[in-house]
Amino acid sequence: MFDKLVYPDIYFYPIYTAYNKDDWSKIALDLEKSESNRALEILMGGNGLPSLYGYGVGYKLVKSYLDLNPTLTPEEWTAVSSKEIFEKGNYLENVK
Repeated sequence: MFDKLVYPDIYFYPIYTAYNKDDWSKIALDLEKSESNRALEILMGGNGLPSLYGYGVGYKLVKSYLDLNPTLTPEEWTAVSSKEIFEKGNYLENVK
C-alpha cells in the first residue's frame, strides 16, 4: 500500500483487488502461527495460493483500514499496529 501511495505509477507487484473467500479460507487458521515456511508460502504464493498472495492481502488489509480512516497521514498509519489494522479495517467483512 505504501508503495502505491508513494509511487502510484510504478508497478512493483501484481495486486489482485478481488477478495477470494476460498483462498482466504486456506490461510485464516494460520494467521496467528509463527511457522516461517508457511508464512513465506502465504506471502509468496504456492500450495494452492496465487503468486505473491500475501502481498495482495496486505495491500487490501491496509487499503480497507485507510478507506475507513482517510485523514491519517502516512506517518500516522505506518505507526499503527498490524493487529489494529486487521481488527479495525473491516477486512473480514469482505471475505465472508
